[in-house]
Amino acid sequence: MGSYNLQTSRTDFVGGKNILASQHLQFVEAGATLDAAAIGATYVELGSAIGKKANGKWEIFDAVGEYSELGILNIDVNVDGVNDEIVGEVIVRGSVYEAKLPSNVTAEFKEATKPLIRYVNHV
Repeated sequence: MGSYNLQTSRTDFVGGKNILASQHLQFVEAGATLDAAAIGATYVELGSAIGKKANGKWEIFDAVGEYSELGILNIDVNVDGVNDEIVGEVIVRGSVYEAKLPSNVTAEFKEATKPLIRYVNHV
């Protein structure tokens, strides 16, 4: 499942990396609206940490305490900075490979999402 908004477009396949360390996971129910104005015109990488703000929209994670919910994107998203994107694959419970996650999945984020999200390292 990709992201969508009310604009007609066609995008090329990007990404292709798999961050999932288990087939057992739970996505946020009813999807998540990414706040285009807050995120700006940018490519949001698969595995990015995001959080839900008081307005009900999700933004790129910045600091614990600012969000009512936290999750990890399981898709790539091109945000145009104008039109909010709706995504369904936001991991709120499961196991992910720590080494494959972007740098905004900080130690603070990991601590706030434990034990619901487990960060697995290769041995």
